[in-house]
Amino acid sequence: MDDDMFDDTFLLIGIDFGTTYSGVAWAWSGRPEEINVITNWKTALNFNADNAKAPTEICYSGSEIFWGYDIAPEDEPLRWFKLLLVDEADLQPEVRNAPQILRARQLLQKLGKNVVDVVADYLRLLWQHAIESIERERGKTSVNGLPFKVVVTLPAIWKPNSQNRMHEAARKAGILDDRLCGDTQLQFVPEPEAAALATLVDFRGRSDIKKGDVFVVCDAGGGTVDIISYKIESTKPMKVKECVEGKGAMCGAIFIDQEFENMVKLTMGKMWAKLSRGSIKTMMNNEWENGIKRKYDDSDRKWNVVLPAEAFPRFARRPLDDNKHSIEQGKMQLSRGHIRSIFEGVIQQIRGLVNEQIAAVKRKEGVLPKGIMLVGGLGACNYLYQTLKTEHEPYKINVLQPRGDRPWTAICRGAAIKAMDTSNVNTDLKVLVSSRVSRFNYGVEYYTTPFIDGIHDERDRKFNAIEGCDVNAHQMEWYLKRGEDISDLAPVIMSWVRKTRWFQSRYSTSILHCEDEQPPRRRTETVKSLCDIAWKCHVPYEDLDVNINSQGEEYRQLNYDLKMTVTGASLDFTVSMAGRQLAQRNVQVDFK
Repeated sequence: MDDDMFDDTFLLIGIDFGTTYSGVAWAWSGRPEEINVITNWKTALNFNADNAKAPTEICYSGSEIFWGYDIAPEDEPLRWFKLLLVDEADLQPEVRNAPQILRARQLLQKLGKNVVDVVADYLRLLWQHAIESIERERGKTSVNGLPFKVVVTLPAIWKPNSQNRMHEAARKAGILDDRLCGDTQLQFVPEPEAAALATLVDFRGRSDIKKGDVFVVCDAGGGTVDIISYKIESTKPMKVKECVEGKGAMCGAIFIDQEFENMVKLTMGKMWAKLSRGSIKTMMNNEWENGIKRKYDDSDRKWNVVLPAEAFPRFARRPLDDNKHSIEQGKMQLSRGHIRSIFEGVIQQIRGLVNEQIAAVKRKEGVLPKGIMLVGGLGACNYLYQTLKTEHEPYKINVLQPRGDRPWTAICRGAAIKAMDTSNVNTDLKVLVSSRVSRFNYGVEYYTTPFIDGIHDERDRKFNAIEGCDVNAHQMEWYLKRGEDISDLAPVIMSWVRKTRWFQSRYSTSILHCEDEQPPRRRTETVKSLCDIAWKCHVPYEDLDVNINSQGEEYRQLNYDLKMTVTGASLDFTVSMAGRQLAQRNVQVDFK
């Protein structure tokens, strides 16, 4: 046993909760360079126990819950439910109306469950498996004595309301349960940022990576594809800044899977109806997921798909042929053109996202990116790599694809690395993200005095009893605008004034946000509530500044600052009055 076995400070745990697959990586502060990926899944299908991730699927059977690979092939699991954390109006029409999404909603309704509870159930089982795996390696006593620093990844294109639902699901999953060794710290980070952290650490010591180089990260996952760009600010230590606003779309691997299934279904015709749910799932697992999908590189060859024998009951004692459907000996043969057509729709969407990001980098920096990093499950696709390489290498843009499972595990490994950022871990694995590009406008609603006829909008006229006059209401003060840089180390400070005629022990302020590229000056329907911040006031009423309104009436004025810190995908707020920051227990943030 190592002498430093009991010198641990905490465990770093990264969780990649994906649309189709989820994974967990962990390290401990004594040896942060040793990042471990959880495997050893309980499975009902072949080839899966040692996979780096498990399916994001769950099945309720009476009082039992099955998940991941441990769902019997004949049972229908709930899948794609991560996307139900997104408001229906925010989903692309083709996603909103996808058969899998519609079926997921039907199953939720049948189960009488809401999506947050289902996500919580899945996360609880994933979390328990991860902790049991860590205990098996380090010992239960050691793990029980270590505080946890947990980072969960989220799609970069998610809006705050979806992020808030994810936080609630993590809480319900027990990730934040009380532990004797100390509180668990939970943080969120955008998926492409986590993937970039895991990839950029491999650049340490490379002489061809220099200050000023820009890299585009293409995080091609199961449901979403996110594109983000980073500019190298220094290499020792590795320090980067987000270059331009990232983009994303619902064009992940699930849509390729659907195209393959549709092609097989169309080719088999009426024979498809003879297949059980279990045989379809087994075929998709063996022939597609662990076969053609991972190997296809657009080379000119034929691909055989072994069809379930139950589709040919009349031919059980002789070769399983069906000339009408080009099936020979129970196998369907697909050409290069067939497979290319399955991939093509998604690949073209990804090309568009990458090209749009490259153009944005060129406009801002005046140079092309040095490279494109492929990460995520679909990022390991040979065909995607070959397509982007053919298109961009003539312009001296390198396309980089890590070997083996590294693209697939980049997000959970990057989440574990992100957990080191806020820790005093002695490691050169850290990659400092000095600033990010805001994807939203953040601000508050206010009024100006007095209301001026002919200048102010009549819709905004409102009588204010404290001021004793009509005011110009519904105005917006934007403290952080979309496209602006924001740093973890430089919070956005919103200085504010509250006017009152009586003592109040508690005050509250609403933080608003919108996606408009040019935010409106007055509150419109595009401006949405982000959260309400309530706090206890420690300044006595008689110590507040005195003012007199136009009616000669006295009122008091409270000056305070709201500080908003954006860390990855997390928003943290603090309140300061009279130069004093209130204790966190006196500040309550209620996200909408």
